[in-house]
This record gives sequence, structure tokens and C-alpha cells, in this order.
Amino acid sequence: MIVFVQPVNQRRGRHRNPARGPAHARTLRRPRWRATLAAALGVLLFLGTAFGLVYTRLQGNIERSNITMLLSNDRPEAQPPLDPNAGQPINLLVIGSDVRTGDFADPTIEGMRSDSTVLLHISSGRDRVEAISLPRDLLVKIPSCYRHDGSRTRELRSAKFNTAFALGGARGEVDEAAACTIRTVERMSGIYIDDYVVMDFQGFESMVNALQGVPLYIDEDINDRRADLKLDAGCRLLDGRQALGYARARYTLGDGSDVSRINRQHELLSSIAREVLRLNLLTDLSSLYSFLDAATSSMSTGEQIGSLSTMAGLAYSLRGIEPSEITFVTLPFVWSGQDIYPSEDAELVWHNLLLDQPVNTPPETEESPSSSSSSETGTEPSPTADPTTDSQNSLPSREPTPTQTPTFEHETTAETDALDPICTRERAS
Repeated sequence: MIVFVQPVNQRRGRHRNPARGPAHARTLRRPRWRATLAAALGVLLFLGTAFGLVYTRLQGNIERSNITMLLSNDRPEAQPPLDPNAGQPINLLVIGSDVRTGDFADPTIEGMRSDSTVLLHISSGRDRVEAISLPRDLLVKIPSCYRHDGSRTRELRSAKFNTAFALGGARGEVDEAAACTIRTVERMSGIYIDDYVVMDFQGFESMVNALQGVPLYIDEDINDRRADLKLDAGCRLLDGRQALGYARARYTLGDGSDVSRINRQHELLSSIAREVLRLNLLTDLSSLYSFLDAATSSMSTGEQIGSLSTMAGLAYSLRGIEPSEITFVTLPFVWSGQDIYPSEDAELVWHNLLLDQPVNTPPETEESPSSSSSSETGTEPSPTADPTTDSQNSLPSREPTPTQTPTFEHETTAETDALDPICTRERAS
């Protein structure tokens, strides 16, 4: 059988015109390119708008304040502007606020209180993070602090550390409370604080929930009504409310002191750090947004760290850090009866931070770290008396006994300790 195939240019009476071919083809294709270009522009505009809305929402979550006017001129030597990529160390004061709002509202509690305070040192190479917990009951000197209206608080020669936040926040202004805490830390340490972050109970709970909980090994059964916490011993996956209760639990665990509570907080923060690194939030946009939305929902910060671009840049520069390079330390202290004071070893912490080296680095010479840090900063890091002290409004000064805790007794890293029961998300219940 013979099949006759008609040439294409002769079908249905059509004849190809060579002169019209290329131009005509371009004419036919042009609308398609226009449609593709319009679609691409539409996608870009949508993504740009979506990003703008996300950025606006997240940035709007953060209550930022410029506290420069609340800090005096006799501060330690200022460092360059906070720039995550500038190769400079960063010192941030992270304050957990005991302000009771929302689900945690308590009409019987007045004023502002700091529940926990951590000095976060980020090395210039972004290869090391050290979190120094400052016990809330530590007796220190609290300098006179400034308010926006030009008035000042009274100076206290010896008071519990968390009094600074309450004293500065007596008018209900978080930035004034943070500024007074910063002045107290700078006077005590001789270290310039670049910026601050204040987060309340609600923000902490939301942040843990955004991580879908954190695994933690519980050594003993817990039933603490004051912290609203009941947990069985073992490997547990804590949700936000349970994690907050564990961080707050004090009187039914250990010796009931704030110092023993800090040790448990370090365990919890180590677990949170491991989860953040495990999730690699920078590559998971959905999880990153959820986490940032939760973390910033109840956050008050200074001008610099409160910028989302600064947060993102800092997070990106820390992307290669390992859990073993994140260290938690309780500031060394001495006991005097029921009171605690910064010990001589605390001066070694300040000295090492000033030199941007690990806090547990031993001194190279016999020279006192206190004298070294004082000469470098031009300030007196120890809480000694000041000629301007108002003796009528000050608490009596008490000298500590020479007995002190071993250096860095309460030090840990975010790395899982192979000697302890390994508790992972997969094993937790």
C-alpha cells in the first residue's frame, strides 16, 4: 500500500512565504514572552510584598528604645557600632523579666522585677559564645540611674542585683529598668554593654513552643505549685509552659537557692541551643518565621540589636558554631552567711571578657586581673564605695568572708555530656 504524504507547505492550500517566516514567528512569540515577563514580575511583586509584610510584622513585634540619654558619660570605653560582620566582640545583657501580663497576670505583684540576667559575650571571630549568669541575690553596688524626665534614682552601696531592674523600672518603663541594670553591670565589671534584650514569661513560652518543645532529662519527680509544674523523672519533651515552670522552679528542687536554680536554667538553655542548631533555622524559612515571630512577640530591646537586619546578620555569622562552643557560667561568688558577693575569681571573668578570650582562661602573670581590667578600661570594676553615695538611702555595707566557691564550679556547655543520660527528641516522652 502506497501512502501519499502532502508537503506541509501545500496542506489546505497554504504556501510558506520565506520572507515572512522569521519575522512572523517573532510576532507570534512576542505575546508569550510578554505573558512570561508579566508573570515573573507578578511573582516578584508578590514575594516583595510578602517579605515586606513579614518584615513589618516582625519588626513591629519588637519594642525598641534608645537609652543613650539614660546612661552617663562615665561609662567604660565605647566600642565601634554593633556590626555582626565587623570582627568585634559583642556584649549583650539578656534580662528575663518577671512582669506578669496576659496569661501570667498577677494583681498582687507590683512593679518590675528581673527573674534572671545573663551577660552574653559573642567573640569577635563569631566562633564562641559565653553566657555569664548573674545571680539575682548577688549583693552589689547599684549606682544612681537616670530617667527620661531628668530625675535620678538613689544610689545603694549594697543591694541585691535584681534591685537595679526594679529601681530603674519603678515608673513602669522597661528601658529605664534595663538602663539601670546596664549601669550596675558596667560599674561592677568595667565592661561596655553594647545593647540589651528584655523578654517576659509569655515570650519565653512562645519561643519554646515555636521549637515544638525541647527535650530535657529530669533527675527527680517535680511537683512545684508555685512554678505550676508537675513532671515525672526521665527524658521528657517540655512544651513552653513546662519549660518556663522548670526555669522558674526553685523552692522544691535542690537547696532552694537561686544559685541551684541557675544550674537548671543552664541545662534548659543548653537544650534550647541544641534544638536551634539542630533545626538549622536559617535554611527553613517557615520555621525561622515561626521562631522569630514568637521570640520577638514579647521582646524589648535597644536600638541596635532590635533591628531585624542586625539580628539576621548576627545569626548568619554564628551559623557555623558548635554546641561545644557555647558556654554557660555562673559568675563566681563568695558566701557570707546567707548573702553572696562577687569573688576574686569574678574579676578573672571580667578580665578575660575584656581580652575577648574564654572566661576560664587562667591569668598569664601574677598580676591581679582586677588591676589589669581597671587600667584598660579606666574604671573601677569592683563595687566599692563612692564619695557621692547618699548614706541615708543606702543599705549597710557588709564585708564577705574569705571562703569562696571553686573557680567556675558552675560551668557547662551546650554539648551533650556523654556521662549523663542522653535525652533527645526521639527518646523523649
